[in-house]
Amino acid sequence: MRSRAPAGDLRRKSLVLALLSSISIVMLLLSTRALTGLPERLGLSVLGFFQQGFSAVGSFVGDTVSAVGELRDLRRSHEALLERLERFESLERGYAELRRENERLSNLLGFAERVKYRKIAARVTARDPDNLYSSFVIDKGSIDGIRKNLPVIAYSDGNEGLVGRVIEVGRTSSIVSPLYEAASFVSARLERTRYEGLVGGAGSDSPLLMRYVKKRAKDEIQYGDLVVTTGFHSLYPPDVVIGRVARLHITDYQTSIDIDIEPVVDFNRLEYLFVVFPETAPEG
Repeated sequence: MRSRAPAGDLRRKSLVLALLSSISIVMLLLSTRALTGLPERLGLSVLGFFQQGFSAVGSFVGDTVSAVGELRDLRRSHEALLERLERFESLERGYAELRRENERLSNLLGFAERVKYRKIAARVTARDPDNLYSSFVIDKGSIDGIRKNLPVIAYSDGNEGLVGRVIEVGRTSSIVSPLYEAASFVSARLERTRYEGLVGGAGSDSPLLMRYVKKRAKDEIQYGDLVVTTGFHSLYPPDVVIGRVARLHITDYQTSIDIDIEPVVDFNRLEYLFVVFPETAPEG
């Protein structure tokens, strides 16, 4: 018991000494005014810290809003430029198409001036809905002088190519039956060798078939020879190009040969053609 009492007294004395030392230090500071303005300095430091934080946040928000605005303006400018580019591309396509159209019309005009028969220019407007794959509609009819069975020709690779004939006539439009129709027959000859035959269709656009050509002609016919109309007892005027020799069919038991003819007219790409009046005298 005696040993514990001095230890307790020692602790109390230590605490008293520490307390007195702290009081002395505080009094010393107060006497030298070292703590004067300390609360103000602390307050200013805290306020400055928050001011810097608020300034940084405000600057960040301002920069963000400005960047968003600039991005929106850039997006609008980009969209406007895309619209202008699309318009320019559309104008360029239209100009290119117009130029090609003018070239086609110029070629047709030159061709029309060379055709020795009275003719009426027409444009293909549609395929016949009742006979989609064998006839087509043109934009000329009875008010333009069109009548049934008039021949139809087109310009192709510098030549006048035979298209077919008019089979139905309306007031402002007509239907044309092309050469490859199964019911079509044309009196024709090989232009170079002058052998004759009869060209008929097979119900498809290629090839045509020339029948009843004399067998002795087989040694004189060459691939690519032109086949033209004869004009004999025919609806069609003479010397209109039908096509070119593509293949010979020769059999021992027949006295004539058959010839596949590739048409010079691309029927799938027809746009403009001419209805002609072969019985009319040449224009002066």
